[in-house]
Amino acid sequence: MINILKHTNGLNIVGQGGKIILFTLPSLIAAILIHLSAPRLAAPPDWLVVLRPAGYVLLAPGLLLWGAAIIQLLTGFSHGKLVTSGAYGVVRNPIYSSATFFILPAISLLAQTWVYLVPAVFLYAGVMIFIGAEEKQLTQVFGKEYKDYLARVDRLVPFKKPRLK
Repeated sequence: MINILKHTNGLNIVGQGGKIILFTLPSLIAAILIHLSAPRLAAPPDWLVVLRPAGYVLLAPGLLLWGAAIIQLLTGFSHGKLVTSGAYGVVRNPIYSSATFFILPAISLLAQTWVYLVPAVFLYAGVMIFIGAEEKQLTQVFGKEYKDYLARVDRLVPFKKPRLK
């Protein structure tokens, strides 16, 4: 069995994920604790219950994007390939993007609480703060192929055209 955590092309499959998760985790733990211990504080106005079905609308593409990204990452990384199609053709960081823009907002809508939007903001910020180091590594390893990818696909916002620097 191939060890997916080993370094391939000088890269680790986790990348900057550890830092991003550690940055986001306190807000997620706080959100869960507030939701469980103070549900009235965490509840949105009653009239927002009409938005609950939108949670399902967000959850479905979020889980599809996340699942496809995981499968593609595990497959591509083990072969030392840069994955730029499928979920990675939609956004460069589909695992983080799916959680930020789809899964956490869906959970907020379905659970009728605003608190899970806070970790989504922290996750977005964490990616923006830490992912640059990973992008530099990928540029060193994959060169022009990765630079072309940077120009074509946005870092975190699905289907958004990146700004040229």
